[in-house]
Amino acid sequence: MKSRGFYPKAPFCFFDMAELNSLHNFALRRKKSVAWTARTLAAVAFNYHRIVVEGAENLPHRGTALLLPKHRAYRDILLEGVVIYRIARRYGTYVMKAGLYGILELAGGVKIVRPKDIRRVKDRQARRARIQWARDKNQQTMDYLAWLYGQGEVVVSHPEGMRYQDVMGPMQREIIDHLLEVERQFGLEIPIIPIGLEYESYSRPRARVYFRIDKPLYSSQFSATNELIGAVEERIFTLSGLCRDKAL
Repeated sequence: MKSRGFYPKAPFCFFDMAELNSLHNFALRRKKSVAWTARTLAAVAFNYHRIVVEGAENLPHRGTALLLPKHRAYRDILLEGVVIYRIARRYGTYVMKAGLYGILELAGGVKIVRPKDIRRVKDRQARRARIQWARDKNQQTMDYLAWLYGQGEVVVSHPEGMRYQDVMGPMQREIIDHLLEVERQFGLEIPIIPIGLEYESYSRPRARVYFRIDKPLYSSQFSATNELIGAVEERIFTLSGLCRDKAL
């Protein structure tokens, strides 16, 4: 089950769902009580903004899905949790960077180690050890995400990989490559839902924040992975109200 690089590349080395579960003894890491508390506190905090949801009918109330929101600010994840629960009465699992607090995993986070996290290690020997650790850690994360899809869970990932407040950052394709391989190996059809975020103001009280949920995209609609990724990027860009002259 080894993979090259920090973020596993296709083809992935999966087993079937039963074998995945027996190999890792998977159980849902998210604790409902912690997720409920986090969502409740986030809802109180977001009284600072007026949330305007568009396309609520596109958010599934059951079954698996991959949600791909624009990432403008740290508060986005709180907003996503509030809206997902408000519309569908569901909790998601959020792909997040490894440096965030471990308790966030109990609220629904799952950690990915990025190359930039390894580059911070200056000692060569320590860096080599860290690279191997990152490969193993990320493979476990990919296996867990595959299991989540099989369990009908909602996965949320920011496809730019980091915050880009008022521009569209470059798409990180790994989460989509992973989804395509899960579909191929397990015979699933997973809806991919682009989401745009637009803040009237980040600081003004009661400023509107627009949460725009697109209709699901399916890999079967596209002849090539790059076409799918391009469509996701275009939809997030448009739904977030971005201007072409600000694109990276």
